[in-house]
Amino acid sequence: MMILVTGATGNIGSPLVAALAQAGQRVRALVRDPRAVTLPPGSERAAREPGVPWTFLRPRAFMSNALRWLPQLRTGDLVRVPFAGVAAAAIDPADIAAVAALALTSDGHEGRIYELTGPDSLLPADQIAVLAKVLRRDLRCEGLPDEEARAQMEASMPVEYVDAFFSFYVDGTLDESQVLPTVQEVTGHPPRTFEQWAETHADAFH
Repeated sequence: MMILVTGATGNIGSPLVAALAQAGQRVRALVRDPRAVTLPPGSERAAREPGVPWTFLRPRAFMSNALRWLPQLRTGDLVRVPFAGVAAAAIDPADIAAVAALALTSDGHEGRIYELTGPDSLLPADQIAVLAKVLRRDLRCEGLPDEEARAQMEASMPVEYVDAFFSFYVDGTLDESQVLPTVQEVTGHPPRTFEQWAETHADAFH
């Protein structure tokens, strides 16, 4: 069986290709320009319709989202964040890739939906405190007022996306704080902590 991984240079695709290759699987990596692609609505619904076996992975926030603080970290020790009071059980993309690799190469995953989280529910300030420890810097976290956060976000993304984020994190329609045991149950090892992720990617912050 040949396994095709699309988006193979992304946060999940890259470690997934590596995990499959290490396991001796035949794998090909497909890279495409995301600017030229428009995904139809209901990607999960479309996958069910042909009647082929499927497994859905639904990860919470990615630990790699911390890389969005890089521009601020390059200019100082203060990190200003939106939604500072919202905790999330963020997951290492490598753990998502590990679950995906097993779902693709072993039995018992067909028709399953895996909700994936990291091992801890952390506020942005908690993540920045971990980065401060790993990077040996005196980092500080400051929450952005909602009005300022909205203005910054609307400058870089469609207003519909911004409205969705505010619905999720201000109105509370999405809760990403719950810690779930799925990664441990599927892979046999606990999900990586944010500190482990930060140590692995420390060079990216220099």
